[in-house]
Amino acid sequence: MPFVREYLISAGICPVRRDTIDYILSKNGTGNAVVIVIGGTAECLDCQPGKNSVTLKQRKGFVKIALQHGANLVPVYSFGENNAYKQIEFDEGSWGRWLQRKFQKRIGFAPCLFYGCGFFFTDSWGFVPYPIPITTVVGEPIAVPKMEQPTQKDVDLYHGMYLTSLQKLFDKYKTEFGLSESDELEIV
Repeated sequence: MPFVREYLISAGICPVRRDTIDYILSKNGTGNAVVIVIGGTAECLDCQPGKNSVTLKQRKGFVKIALQHGANLVPVYSFGENNAYKQIEFDEGSWGRWLQRKFQKRIGFAPCLFYGCGFFFTDSWGFVPYPIPITTVVGEPIAVPKMEQPTQKDVDLYHGMYLTSLQKLFDKYKTEFGLSESDELEIV
């Protein structure tokens, strides 16, 4: 697997660890940005077509790091992403979810059982994503002051601003990208 590792690193992908993010954000010059899928594996376990949810309520570490570096927070949402694959979802309390949680605790990620369409035919079963558009919208940056030691109150304030901005971004574009006015963004 060394080739895969080198390929990912050359594409700019790196581990989401504190020291890696600190290194990237502390480099001199412009264009030093970090993009984090904040929900991680917890979010992918609840991913299903027609559901618009993000795992963010208790995820505040990214805000603390942004405050320590004075890095802007930029809300981003991808419409259609949950429809690219279908997933076999296990209910909370089921043996399947229990197994996923155990695996996640030991290995660091949870295995998801997903499927898409076949390589040549969209009405067959396979691992190719369904041919649906995925549109990513980027919101206005939230200016964050640089603080060496941000308090929990500071982190909560900017985390709340981020959540509000993400909600507004979703509401602004949801009908433009195929959702109805009644669709809601669930922040878990």
